[in-house]
Amino acid sequence: MKQKRSYKRTERVGQQLHEVIAGLLLTDADDPRLQMVQVTAVEMSPDLRYAKVYFIMLDGEEPEEGVEPALERFAGFAQRVIGERLRLQFVPRLTFKFDEAVMRGRAMDELLSKLPGSSET
Repeated sequence: MKQKRSYKRTERVGQQLHEVIAGLLLTDADDPRLQMVQVTAVEMSPDLRYAKVYFIMLDGEEPEEGVEPALERFAGFAQRVIGERLRLQFVPRLTFKFDEAVMRGRAMDELLSKLPGSSET
C-alpha cells in the first residue's frame, strides 16, 4: 500500500526554491541593493513552470527604486543555478513580488500596540 504524502509537490518544490534563492541572495548577489532582500515565500504554479518569489526588505521599509529591476536581473542567474542544483523537469520562471502582507501585518501590530490596555503602552 502506497503511503500518501503529507504535502503537495508544488509545496516541496517551492520550499526547495526558497532555500536556493535565499542562499544565493546571501552569498552570490553582486548588486548591493539585494543585500537587504529577504525571501518570505515561494508560490508555485500547478504545472511547476512558474514561481512567484515573495520578498521583504530587512529594514522593514518598502523597496527603494532599483531593487525590483535588480531582482529581475538576478532571476536569470537564479534560474540557471536552480537548473544545475535541482532535478526538475522544467526550470521555473521566477517572478519577484514585494510581500505586502508582511507590511500590513507590521502596520496592524503597530496599531494594536497603541490601543488602550495594550501591554506595550
